[in-house]
Amino acid sequence: MSNTKPHILIFTDWFLPAYKAGGPIQSVANLVNHLGQDYHFWVVTSNTDLDAPLPLRSEETNVWLQKDNYQVIYLDRQHQNLKAYKKIITHQNFKAVYFNSLFSPKFTLLPLWLTQNSDIKIVLAPRGMLGKGALAIKPLKKKVFLSVFKAFGLPNKIHWHATDSTEKENIQKHFDKKSKIYLASNLSSKMENNNFTKKKKANSINIFFVSRISVIKNLLITIKTLQLVDKKLNVNYKIIGPIEEKTYWSQCQREIEKLPSNVTCEYLGAIPNIKLKDTLKDLHVLFLPTQHENFGHVIMEAWQNACPVIISKNTPWKNLEERKIGFDIALEHQDAFKQKIEQFAKMDEKEFNSWSQASFNFAKNFTENPELISKTKALFE
Repeated sequence: MSNTKPHILIFTDWFLPAYKAGGPIQSVANLVNHLGQDYHFWVVTSNTDLDAPLPLRSEETNVWLQKDNYQVIYLDRQHQNLKAYKKIITHQNFKAVYFNSLFSPKFTLLPLWLTQNSDIKIVLAPRGMLGKGALAIKPLKKKVFLSVFKAFGLPNKIHWHATDSTEKENIQKHFDKKSKIYLASNLSSKMENNNFTKKKKANSINIFFVSRISVIKNLLITIKTLQLVDKKLNVNYKIIGPIEEKTYWSQCQREIEKLPSNVTCEYLGAIPNIKLKDTLKDLHVLFLPTQHENFGHVIMEAWQNACPVIISKNTPWKNLEERKIGFDIALEHQDAFKQKIEQFAKMDEKEFNSWSQASFNFAKNFTENPELISKTKALFE
């Protein structure tokens, strides 16, 4: 590695090979993958996934490990403290430090406290946590966190990374209209030059849900919608993702039992991102009526795998139908979700593949947009 590249420090609760926490992991993975030729990235993370330890040997924890285009340190619980962070922060002459979360006591609040008066540029990505839907979950805990955050004047030390205009507005609403905000969409996984052709029969559809199983992702709505689909249509439904809220999953299971005979449902569990494309190659449409996404990596991954989407309007992705890449629908219009599922189901292979190819092309143009790379680099300059 060249010694002339600027050093960038990243703090994130979870990182590869973790995968159950979803989007935040992919955000950092894509960042270092796209910009690794321009910067030295040093990733500080825990030695766990969302609900389990990572498959690491004891000698691989609490030490810097060299990867293809970054270095990473997996800290056990005993080393997630001010003493360890101070040693890490002084390890290199870092040009910038990037925090991959807002509501993280150990991987944002503690290291941010140490860097607030340094010459290191501080960049923080809220990752959608200031959205109305996100704040409604465990609201008291988040209200206290924001109060502490403001009381110590930390927002004034930060350059914010907003991934869309809505997130920019949320930052200004909760902190200051004069906040220093960079607007740059998340980077997506690099793509291959595949020429997708999906096999599909008319009046039959393979639908899937990919996300954490939690209230905010609205899996329950997908199941209740599928209960209403025309009995003449065959629906094969796959649920992919870790169970984050067990009580909510129990509700979903009760509704799955009520699905009619023309709808088959299978829970595949959590699938590592690197293996997801092998599953999606035989699937047709992502159904994700989420309460909130500030980007939605799974939406982009669906398009990258030539799958159009049926999503709520609570994401940055709008006016999908005119591009033939899916539908964005208001959550209160459950009947519209049903109608679009039936519309896709009725398509024959030729008609569906016009949407499928449009989805792939849209993702490729988005992913390879040089302007997006330039805006992301501006975070660290």
